Amino acid sequence: MTGRIRNEFGVNWWSKKWNNAISSFTISSRIDKGREYARTGNVLSMEVLKGQIIAEVQGGRLTPYKVNMEIDIFSKQEWENIMNIMAQKAIFCAMILNGEMPENIEEAFKEAGVFLFPKKQIHLITECSCPDAANPCKHIAAVHYMLGLEFDKDPFVILKLRGMDKEEFLKALRILRSGNESDKIKRKIKKQLKSKKTIADLKREFENSNGIDKEVLNMVFSYVSPEVKHGVIKTLGIPDFCTSEDEFGYKMRKAYINAEEETIKYIEGK
Repeated sequence: MTGRIRNEFGVNWWSKKWNNAISSFTISSRIDKGREYARTGNVLSMEVLKGQIIAEVQGGRLTPYKVNMEIDIFSKQEWENIMNIMAQKAIFCAMILNGEMPENIEEAFKEAGVFLFPKKQIHLITECSCPDAANPCKHIAAVHYMLGLEFDKDPFVILKLRGMDKEEFLKALRILRSGNESDKIKRKIKKQLKSKKTIADLKREFENSNGIDKEVLNMVFSYVSPEVKHGVIKTLGIPDFCTSEDEFGYKMRKAYINAEEETIKYIEGK
């Protein structure tokens, strides 16, 4: 990672939030020097691992300084809680699966009892091999800013630092999300089946009825074909429980045509 880079270290909200954290951890003179080091390509290498960042920064000496950062990773149980909360939020899932980081994603972490970004300096352990007694020093600050650029390229780097790889995270979210959708469909079908009357129910109702009034049987019907064919289907669209729009449209149009033909036959027969 060498060469000059742009002045902005992080365009998206998550990158800016990370940069704001380092700004609150150290004095402005080291922040300014660290930003200049990042701009001039003094960060020679940087590797992001789960819970750790390892980097080399060129300082005033010939040998580059070694920078190490450590941040707590979430436990398996904490990640399960986070994922279950996220899977319940449709907008979160839609944005994340599209490669975006929802601006209020921290709510899911907070609800799970953890925080995504470091709140205090003690939440991010940093070390540098330089002789500067201050921590963070300018070399650590430079790595912070370069990390902000990495977050811009791929927001899932933040999740990796907390212990979950991008592919691992997306796979788990898809599985949970599909499971939730499947459960919703099952509950909906169960509710529909429960509300449907059986043949026995209909027979009992018929036996207990007083018959149909003659006025009803002798009603006069008229029928006029609608100006817009299949208008109800076009207006309402397909229901949620249908898997194919084409199949639903075909079957309903056929049902409408049959009903229309039978109605005309009945009227003409009378």
